[in-house]
Amino acid sequence: MGNSYSNLGNYVRKLLSDDAALKAFLVDPIGEAEGKNGLTKAERAVLRRTVFHLSNNSKNGYSLERHLGSYRRSLRLLQNVLDNYGSKAVMDHQKASRDADDSSYDYTIEVYYPDVSKDTDYTCKTNDDVNDDGGPYAEKNSYTVSLSSDSATIEEVLLEVNKENADFIFESVSVNGSEYVSAFKIDGLEVSADISNSCYDLAENPDADYTFWFYTINGKPNQGGIPGGEGESFANYTLSSGDTVYWQMIAPDKAYGFQPCT
Repeated sequence: MGNSYSNLGNYVRKLLSDDAALKAFLVDPIGEAEGKNGLTKAERAVLRRTVFHLSNNSKNGYSLERHLGSYRRSLRLLQNVLDNYGSKAVMDHQKASRDADDSSYDYTIEVYYPDVSKDTDYTCKTNDDVNDDGGPYAEKNSYTVSLSSDSATIEEVLLEVNKENADFIFESVSVNGSEYVSAFKIDGLEVSADISNSCYDLAENPDADYTFWFYTINGKPNQGGIPGGEGESFANYTLSSGDTVYWQMIAPDKAYGFQPCT
């Protein structure tokens, strides 16, 4: 993905994938954020408070001893807010630009993927393998499309994105009669994880903790079966007009207490 018009969005993505940049920001947040990366004072202040959980009265980050992954979890909160707001702003603009009698409905697909320079297969690989390539949120492509239905499935939206963008392709595999995304090909690069592989079979590997293409709706995790029932195929999940579907290459990660995904 090329640089965004948003310096804050660009910088957050950089901090999520570049250890040297994150360490430099922790030591000198003002100089790095404002001086080198073009953030406004307000943007820098919000970013700093999000990452450090401190007010601007603190001079620097020397007194803070946290794993870089901990800082990045804070950064993800801010990225979630920015991306969800941004996708809705795009759809609001499209809606306002349409004729009064136009009954189209808007949907957005956002695909996060590691910083790879060639086709990369993460089948039976862990989050550590993804982190070696800059992490699951290093890059992002966003697509907004309009359909005639106000209750399209994720699959229908993906097919429309593919129809309008020749450089976007998704592939799927069948597991127990249902379809699941196995790969996205974006700008000529394919990032895949084939969950039909036996390593994902929890009957054989009850502690399986491998990466797969995971979706959420409007940045919300699965809560009480909504959105997405347990193991619900993207082909079956029905969206509402204005929804944003996020895709990411990630594993449940037992290190943080998550159970294997069925």
